[in-house]
Amino acid sequence: MSDSMGSRQSSPRLESKLRLVSCGESPPQLTFFLAIREAEKIHPARRSRIYESMRSTTEFSLSDAVAVLTRTPATLDALLRGMPELWARRNEGRSKEGRSDPAKDTWSAFDIMGHLIVGERTDWMARARIILEHGEARPFDPFDRFAQVKESQGKSLEQLLDEFARLRKANLAALQALNLQPEDLTRRGRHPELGVVTLSQLLATWAAHDLTHLHQLSRVMAHQYRDAVGPWSAYLGVLKCNGHSG
Repeated sequence: MSDSMGSRQSSPRLESKLRLVSCGESPPQLTFFLAIREAEKIHPARRSRIYESMRSTTEFSLSDAVAVLTRTPATLDALLRGMPELWARRNEGRSKEGRSDPAKDTWSAFDIMGHLIVGERTDWMARARIILEHGEARPFDPFDRFAQVKESQGKSLEQLLDEFARLRKANLAALQALNLQPEDLTRRGRHPELGVVTLSQLLATWAAHDLTHLHQLSRVMAHQYRDAVGPWSAYLGVLKCNGHSG
């Protein structure tokens, strides 16, 4: 296609460089500066669209957050229900000391589901109510990141999926019943470690927390095939990720 953009209509090299996959796929010598220099070679009309896509989204939208929160149970159910033991119960290894320690061991899909359930019970809506009823006067109750070790005992993965879906549905109904107004989102509470936070930050974190553990889940599951993929591991960024919760 010949137009005023000419040979600069597309730049596959730039698009590959701007693919912001942080878990090992980008070449180590790539820097943001070099990506910008490459962008300067592109026609201005197309360049503006690239810069637009590079901006961070910082404004909170309750409806956007709810769009994520509503879909998480079905997403987890589709991925995990009926999965063999390999995918459901294996993690990424024990603690660095080599012995089992619930506070240091990595998590399996089963552990992640249990953790999400604890959050639905004791974190998000409980803390939202504290903000609305007490403000900064009453700090949040501390959150136990490892409560699932005990609470999930004797349950199946399918039971956890059902429980999470039920709790999330109830929490979203409760959130809607609050009929939050824009001024409510600026109301402040006190986190026991982080200090002063706003209601909008809490709700944004609820959605981002879902996404964090979906990311973690993909990493944990991919880890089970880290050897089976052979040399293709060089192309699989998910096998190079470290951390990101759990």
